[in-house]
Amino acid sequence: MSTFRDLFAGQAGFDHVSRYLSGLLLSPNKTLPGIHSQFVSTAEQPLPSRRAMHAGVFESPWEQESLMQRHRLQISQQYEHSARVLISLDWTLGHHERGKQIFGVKCQYDYVDNCMSCYQTILTAVATNRVRQDGISVAVQAAQWKTEER
Repeated sequence: MSTFRDLFAGQAGFDHVSRYLSGLLLSPNKTLPGIHSQFVSTAEQPLPSRRAMHAGVFESPWEQESLMQRHRLQISQQYEHSARVLISLDWTLGHHERGKQIFGVKCQYDYVDNCMSCYQTILTAVATNRVRQDGISVAVQAAQWKTEER
């Protein structure tokens, strides 16, 4: 995360987002309170508010594409000396049963559950070799603004 420090206006926002990302990877309880209780002594610091997370993530001066370009440049150094590097694409359906009004959510017949289901299509690209795997792109399918049959 240190290479992304300049994207954050303040140190507190950077620390908060860094701690949250570490918690998503390492904590068994992936909520803000669960992550905070595992990585920060609650006697010394009060629980950060959801507003602090919002400010750290959504109010920082970055753009998705420039952030991904920086990330790709950083991880490309890890693959320079690899004999073989593969790029894998994963086409996933992210289900949103309670979020039918979310941008990009469509309804379609789900052949696994044998019913109509709401989802977003998420495309993820990963670069990988024998020892590491790094995400290089994520795209969420845009909504098709037409009436869909149920």
